[in-house]
Amino acid sequence: MRINHITLLVKDKKRSEDFYTKVLGFDKKESEDYLWIRIGYQYIHITDNSGRPVKNTFYHFAIEMDDLPEYVKKIRSRGVDVFDFSKSRLQSFIKDPDGNLIEFIDTKDNFFK
Repeated sequence: MRINHITLLVKDKKRSEDFYTKVLGFDKKESEDYLWIRIGYQYIHITDNSGRPVKNTFYHFAIEMDDLPEYVKKIRSRGVDVFDFSKSRLQSFIKDPDGNLIEFIDTKDNFFK
């Protein structure tokens, strides 16, 4: 078993598409009125028709990746504010344009192994 996708509420689907594809570098898959962002074998379902985004919470999802420090350098160069609650080089956080919190975890982090 694994998680197939999560759904994020956004105000502006096109702005979110640009952020997740052009800034973060993920692939997209479109289906009718839906926007899907592919991360490995899982997806983020982006929708703007199911309510309003929730801000200022610790609700988040996490993306595991190799060489997190290099990825952080890349997205910082694209203007993304990267922060870390734990002051660890193995995890970092960002917010998307709607304030959705995203955590990045380096594959070297053994907590989930």
